[in-house]
Amino acid sequence: MTSVRVEALDPTDPRSQAAINQFLNEMVELVGADVLEIDVAQEARDDSGRSFFVVALDDRDNVVGCGSLRQVGPKIGQIRRLWVNPVLRGRSIGRRMLSALEGAGAVAGFDFIRLEVYDALSQAILLFETSGYVHVEPFEESPPDLRAYQKQLVPVPLDEE
Repeated sequence: MTSVRVEALDPTDPRSQAAINQFLNEMVELVGADVLEIDVAQEARDDSGRSFFVVALDDRDNVVGCGSLRQVGPKIGQIRRLWVNPVLRGRSIGRRMLSALEGAGAVAGFDFIRLEVYDALSQAILLFETSGYVHVEPFEESPPDLRAYQKQLVPVPLDEE
């Protein structure tokens, strides 16, 4: 079994870019998402300093998963593009990346984290629902097969002096 670790990586790193493109290609294949027009390199440059990006790396430093968290409102973060290589799913890699993103959100002072997921992605839905995310009304106009979820974060207590 391959060991996998989760760590932050610059989203402009070529390995990050490859993982994002794999995610986008899978979304096109599975749900017909219209995402091929996205310039992921430009998006990563635009998000520089406004987002937190994690990857799952195998023991050869190959990226086998990714996910990002960006601020979308006052004290609100949104998880985007949480993805694990299909060959490695079911090994809690997605859960570990989700936890890392939530931790980054708590440190950043977010009260809520939200996300959207397609109905067809039953494994992802199960991950989110068993991680405390609740189904909510869509945040904006979106396709009918896209579900919105939200989770309230527990505030990180400040050390008293």
